[in-house]
Amino acid sequence: MSRNLGATALTVVVLAAGLVVALRDRLPERGEDASDPSDVFWEMVDASREGAADTYLDLFAGDVREQLEAVRDEMGDAAFEQYLRQRIAGLKGVAVTGREDLGEIVRLEVEYVREASYETQSLDVRATRGRWRIFRLGPTHERQPPVPYGTPVGPAD
Repeated sequence: MSRNLGATALTVVVLAAGLVVALRDRLPERGEDASDPSDVFWEMVDASREGAADTYLDLFAGDVREQLEAVRDEMGDAAFEQYLRQRIAGLKGVAVTGREDLGEIVRLEVEYVREASYETQSLDVRATRGRWRIFRLGPTHERQPPVPYGTPVGPAD
């Protein structure tokens, strides 16, 4: 009888631990002071520039993180780190251009500026485990600027 009780107790503990792990990225933290929501965007840019794959992946939660981990697993660590660096290498600038508070979710509008084009995208972030994480990426919209980046302005000397 005590053997069955011990096995049952162990099973309950293991199932509870699995539930906690499964839910930790999905539930917002209460009572912890997370940084500014836009900080996660700047951390993503820095992690990409450094090719810091683990740091980069820790900025994401839920399905987006799972998809990124699958890409890393398929590419391999070195290729994924190189991919992160290449994403940032050609940029002339980045900016958070808008913010919309949607309750526990904050939608950031971001912009990536290249020499001949720029892209806009929305990032939905929420606080999980005491910090902001990206859990949804909107589609990117690429546009051609009316004047290419770096074009001199003013009279020619």
